[in-house]
Amino acid sequence: MKSCSRRFRPIGKGRMQFAHKHPRFARFRPSGCDDRGSTLIETLLGITLLAIILLAATRGAIGSLSAASIGKERSDATGIMSAAMAQAVALPFPYLVSGLNPTADSLANDPNIVKSGSSYMLELHGNIAPTAASTIPVSNTNSSEPPLVPHVTAVLEGINYTVDTYPTTSTSTPGLVTVVVIVTWKSPTGGKDQVVGEDGIAAP
Repeated sequence: MKSCSRRFRPIGKGRMQFAHKHPRFARFRPSGCDDRGSTLIETLLGITLLAIILLAATRGAIGSLSAASIGKERSDATGIMSAAMAQAVALPFPYLVSGLNPTADSLANDPNIVKSGSSYMLELHGNIAPTAASTIPVSNTNSSEPPLVPHVTAVLEGINYTVDTYPTTSTSTPGLVTVVVIVTWKSPTGGKDQVVGEDGIAAP
């Protein structure tokens, strides 16, 4: 970078003054001055500031999209759960009392079912607090009776949802079948989630 040279010229008797300071030359820059270096620094600072602003805006947009996606997934799962519950409740009460079919359906591989002697018990885990075990009746002989046989189905609603349906009974409430429906899915944004619903159906 060139240094700024200052030229002197006489202004009146016996006095010297910087030529570029005189009013006649105020509008002119000193000869030899080069401010390209400062201009480059200002440009780099501007680019850096713009990059920071764009990064913050991008993160905010991604966060908003992620929240909207999670909300839609949960809304879809709730709708799927309600549909499965309505299908189960619409079955004749004797079908609900007979429960699941361990011959036509695989119960041993279900993590929500625990076998105790000859009884099958429902124990909910995952993202919800475990509940007291309830007995799952398993005297159903039908080879197909949705949503009880099979009691696990898959639903595609943008993403894959797994629907588990369990009719349960308890000795403390005879004549009542409680249907539990669990909808589970793996979110594209990461993690696994589920919604759970239950409804009690009394004997007619």
